[in-house]
Amino acid sequence: MKVDTTAQIARATLSALTVVVSLFLLGVLVLVLCMGLQINPFKETTTSFLIAAFVGLIGVAGVLVLLNVAASVSLIADARIAELKIEPRQGALKKWFAAFFVVALLLVGLVFSGTYLSKERYLEVVHTQADEVLNDNKTVLEEASRLLASGKPEDYKRVFEIRTFLENQRSGLPQLTLIYSGRFANKLAFYRVNDYFPGDTEKGVYNPSYFACTRNLDCDYLTKFFSGEKVDTLQKYTVRDDQFYIYIPYSGKESRFVLLFNRSNSYGKIGS
Repeated sequence: MKVDTTAQIARATLSALTVVVSLFLLGVLVLVLCMGLQINPFKETTTSFLIAAFVGLIGVAGVLVLLNVAASVSLIADARIAELKIEPRQGALKKWFAAFFVVALLLVGLVFSGTYLSKERYLEVVHTQADEVLNDNKTVLEEASRLLASGKPEDYKRVFEIRTFLENQRSGLPQLTLIYSGRFANKLAFYRVNDYFPGDTEKGVYNPSYFACTRNLDCDYLTKFFSGEKVDTLQKYTVRDDQFYIYIPYSGKESRFVLLFNRSNSYGKIGS
């Protein structure tokens, strides 16, 4: 094989390895962002594909072995290029680094923008469905208001059944928690009704469960609402653990309560 042909093959091999390493490093960047911040803007099938591609790069390329081989081939290629008096292209390495960082920045932007858009879109869909259910069941909501005001164990059992009924009116609705207020040691307290009824109606026992809120966020919101102030729907989500929260207030004729829709969403909207 001619010397110049051998040098061209060596250079082509090194270029191919550079592409593989670049893809590997970009994959590491996305993986660090998603795992480090516990976010995922991709749908389940896309996530599976990306993980498979990342593992494939490790297995097929054998990055460490290939880098060692590429270094040796590069030395041989440089010697041949010098012998042939072929002048290397000026600025090629700078262009490669510039292109790499541009792609890296685009991937970072894709991860964060995709995460944001998926959360906003999810909140919009859930909020629309929740409003539909509440508008279609105003009589049931008013019944819950009356039952909460009575404070009897059997009435709380009925409230538990109403919560379950509302939660199952749409297949896309997340978990529903009904939050109501009470007094403990002459202080305002928040209680919840979720998928577990903490009582025994046959024995006339009901042990209310406290609702743990977050200071300077939903604690303030709930305090204002149960103190008689008018509030709007509160929507929030957390980036790290991918949790969604929608607080919908309801002011009945006899008592007030809040319907909290919350759900953990592990996958986003980018991809198939």
